[in-house]
Amino acid sequence: MEIPPPPAPGQPQEPQPGQGFGWPTPPQAPGAPGPYPGQPMNGGPWYPYPMAPQRPPVSGLAVASLVTGILCCIPPLGLVLGALGLRRIKKEGQRGKGLAIAGIALSTVGTVLLVISIVTGGLSGGWRDFKDGWNSSTASGSSRSTLNLRKGDCFDVPGGKLEREVVSVRIVPCAGKHDAEVSGSFRVPGDSAYPGQDTIAAQADARCLDLEQAYAMDRWKVPAEADPYYYTPSRQSWSMGDHTVTCAFASQGAQLEGSVRNDAATLDPDQIAFLKAADAVESAMAKAPDADRVEDDLSGFRQWAGRTARAMDAQTRELDAYSWQPGSRTAVQPYIAGLKVAQKEWAKAAVATDANDFYMHSGAADAAQKQADEITARGALGLATTPPSTDSGSDGGSGDSGGSSGSDGSDGSDGGSGDGSGTGGSKSV
Repeated sequence: MEIPPPPAPGQPQEPQPGQGFGWPTPPQAPGAPGPYPGQPMNGGPWYPYPMAPQRPPVSGLAVASLVTGILCCIPPLGLVLGALGLRRIKKEGQRGKGLAIAGIALSTVGTVLLVISIVTGGLSGGWRDFKDGWNSSTASGSSRSTLNLRKGDCFDVPGGKLEREVVSVRIVPCAGKHDAEVSGSFRVPGDSAYPGQDTIAAQADARCLDLEQAYAMDRWKVPAEADPYYYTPSRQSWSMGDHTVTCAFASQGAQLEGSVRNDAATLDPDQIAFLKAADAVESAMAKAPDADRVEDDLSGFRQWAGRTARAMDAQTRELDAYSWQPGSRTAVQPYIAGLKVAQKEWAKAAVATDANDFYMHSGAADAAQKQADEITARGALGLATTPPSTDSGSDGGSGDSGGSSGSDGSDGSDGGSGDGSGTGGSKSV
């Protein structure tokens, strides 16, 4: 290797082999500018090759488009992100074109499926759920269509008159005073011609009773002024697709104050077990014959006594088999014992030879069911302990005439809990 000549006096000495970094500085052609590429200006080591260029970044929009397309959360958004990603890739030289194209393809498929679902009604259920949630969160005091009332809504009727065709009501807090409280709703079977107000009212009398008992399981806690009530479809609203009956508790006189709701979501297992048994017995006893005297329909009263005996037998078996909390069984046991005695007497009344025989056994059944035993059991379980004001007993244990007047003007006999018959208004659009 040729060794360069020594530097002129006063010039810095170039590094020699074995000194410094050991790399000689290559000679420069006359007139060539500066050092070679890779050669440092401060006399450091010289690299004969330039550094590799840095790769451009991957487009974040392209990645977002692909993720959105895979998850199918909002398909149109994936399309927009993919299009923006391709535009930025072309403009700024970023990477990720394949990711953006894949995201656009997946989002296109998702968008097509979304449009098909909307057109065919596949999302109607989800839309109803969304609408229900929106309506439930609507501020109190707002107006709401009678076509759109929901379970748990408390409302006032314009003018305070319930029994009429109503377009909308005013939603108010249940804690304050109000005309009515919705206990639930059901759809009238059939999608053909309007079945008529009488037919719908008959179904409402039967179906609303079940909804009311599930909504307010402790009937002793329901105020006396809270009567069964319902809104039924009018001929006009039926033609518009409204086939729903809305059931409620309402007051024809003084307004209700505070919610009557006490259902399975707010009660403990011991309370639910007791109330189910008590309600089943009351429901059986409420279905007494229409005749005022046993002499007028002995056969009907015997059949009624048989149904009551079977209901009591089923409920005493369930109460005996239930695993009560410590202390609860002791308080409930006298009530159960009374039901067992009453059950045997109702079974004898079911085969009574004459009216006097029926009166004797039904009276004994009444005497066996001591209200004091029920009050003690209720107090131990944390339930209402004040009996309904209509409880006074009558004719052979068949119960009082109670409840509100039905749509046909007849009274319900239920021993103080009502037979579910109620008055109602119709909905308008």
